[in-house]
Amino acid sequence: METSPYEESGSEDTLQSKLDRATLVLQNINAYFLLVDKDFIVCDTNYYSLNKLPVPEAGVMKRVGDLLHCRNAAEAGECGMHQQCKLCCIRAAIGRAFQKKESFRKVNASMNLLNEEEDKVIPCDVSVSGAYVVIEGEEHMVLTVYDVTELQNVQRLLNIERKNSISAERLKSTFIANISHEVRTPLNAIVGFSGLIATASDEEDKKLYMDIISENNERLLRLINDIFDLSQIEAGTLSFKYSEFDANDLLRELEGMFKVKLFNNPSVDLICEASLQPIIMYSEHQRIIQVMANLIHNAIKFTKSGEIRFGGHVKETDTVHFYVSDTGIGIPEEEQQEIFTSFQKLDREVPGTGLGLTLSQTIIRSLGGKVGLESEVNKGSTFWFEVPLLMR
Repeated sequence: METSPYEESGSEDTLQSKLDRATLVLQNINAYFLLVDKDFIVCDTNYYSLNKLPVPEAGVMKRVGDLLHCRNAAEAGECGMHQQCKLCCIRAAIGRAFQKKESFRKVNASMNLLNEEEDKVIPCDVSVSGAYVVIEGEEHMVLTVYDVTELQNVQRLLNIERKNSISAERLKSTFIANISHEVRTPLNAIVGFSGLIATASDEEDKKLYMDIISENNERLLRLINDIFDLSQIEAGTLSFKYSEFDANDLLRELEGMFKVKLFNNPSVDLICEASLQPIIMYSEHQRIIQVMANLIHNAIKFTKSGEIRFGGHVKETDTVHFYVSDTGIGIPEEEQQEIFTSFQKLDREVPGTGLGLTLSQTIIRSLGGKVGLESEVNKGSTFWFEVPLLMR
């Protein structure tokens, strides 16, 4: 059967049309296609059309890393020459596929690409698949390279969120366990010793019971205040009222408060290092009192004997440096950052929720300051914070 000239023309048009469509797809698909030989030389690619770049002249050979602007290839002058190339999982996958005469799928790798125009390195994540083919008796690999940087970044963020969520759930469980214990203990003491007072006839016993009730009342009130402040911090409604005051008066006020607490504990000396010169501040008086009280209270809990010093002085940067130093048990270096996390307690036997330092850090940061500590195990700790002398 003979084919008419019209049919032949139509057949050629159809073939050309198919080729044009295939070329159009390759030029616009969101992936790089690279035809490479066993020496990793790129024989054909849609890289140039996708990036609207001129195709190199015939005879200019580029390997995979050279084409993609891999930083290691650029530094060594050629793909495969850098010492890190031996560790390249893409190069290893291509080599194995040629050796076994087989294809491979979805090798994920992180690359650093060099942007020569802007002289900067761009981190990039890619997913590479390879199809083993033989063209005119020569072995080749058709590589498909997908840029999955955005996908991987989203995955990393999701992993971080998942870890944070798990951490938050653990903190909630810790919080509930701590709170239930911290509420029951003082309440049991208050109820128990209130009953003993009713039946006690000796005045000294009554005074002892009253002191125990008073101490547990304070403990319970401190717990309630911490929880209330924490809820305000999470809601973003923690309030501040600024006023002018002398920092030395604040320190002496603290000395009076805690001297009473340590009256029956002669093994610990409380030393207030207030200055004779006035330190006039414009800041949040009650919040600074709260933070200093938290730090002194912690120092008392962890110092069985020795001394606790606290004070403040003005620095050249127009900030006031407050500190509380003790000769207590100290804190291991690896645990020093953890103690500023909510509900973290270094000693489970010591009463407390683990909220005090978190609240203190948040308050000081809200006042434009910073918090820090120096500590050595069995020698003691110094907690400090700095706030602006005058809040604007």
